[in-house]
Amino acid sequence: MARHIPGPLFFDQHGTQGLPMLFLHSTPDDHRLWMYQTARFSSYFRTVALDMAGYGKSAPAQKGLTVGDQADAAWEVADQFTNGPIILHGNSMGSMIAMQMASKHPERVLALIISGTGYLPQRDAMKVWAKRYAEEGLDLRYKQCLDHFSPAAQKLPHVQYYAKMICEMNTPATVGSIIAMNEALSAEAEPDSFFDTLTMPTVIISGTADRNHAAAVELQKHIKTSTLKEVEGAGHAVMQEAPWAYDQYTIELLSKLGLWPGEQPR
Repeated sequence: MARHIPGPLFFDQHGTQGLPMLFLHSTPDDHRLWMYQTARFSSYFRTVALDMAGYGKSAPAQKGLTVGDQADAAWEVADQFTNGPIILHGNSMGSMIAMQMASKHPERVLALIISGTGYLPQRDAMKVWAKRYAEEGLDLRYKQCLDHFSPAAQKLPHVQYYAKMICEMNTPATVGSIIAMNEALSAEAEPDSFFDTLTMPTVIISGTADRNHAAAVELQKHIKTSTLKEVEGAGHAVMQEAPWAYDQYTIELLSKLGLWPGEQPR
């Protein structure tokens, strides 16, 4: 078992055959962040969306948790399906975990698709979120879920419904887990040499209304095997706000690698 995680991670699987395709969510979301992608890609892949430790149906995270611990726990899930290669998606926190996974076992990651992320040598925003959760409690979770969308999208009923649905999974241990994960995310950033270990084909998908968009542009310069795809007007949760664009950019990468068995992108 991974350190600081007292139990296996919960995961939601769609599709019964094909390459495993893992999805890692942002904080404070859970595996349902990827509802459109698991539905779309399960036609061809074994799609597996995880609840990271402390979120959704997974066990609470313990104080001292690290991003690497979450990566180890996610590999434990992947190993239940294969000891071979996978396709890996991550958003925000999930992107940081996915990059750690890819760095630990680059030979097993055929493609890396990350979003809501960037080159972040300073992690002050995560420290602020940890402090706010300590002061405001779980009422902040709904507000942060909405904050992942562009200002226009935050007013949409289905976006507000999504945020309420996520908060229905709150437990007394949730706030402590979210604080522990924000503390882990705010730890010292990886050295620039870390990005040299990400040798697999990578696409960075960034909404232009995402607060991390400028950092995403910078991240593309640090991951030599990456390309950057922009989604005009989308926010941090680009896979929810513009799933057609997110999926299309994923399909384009997989097609180039000979991994997409469906209709070829136009």
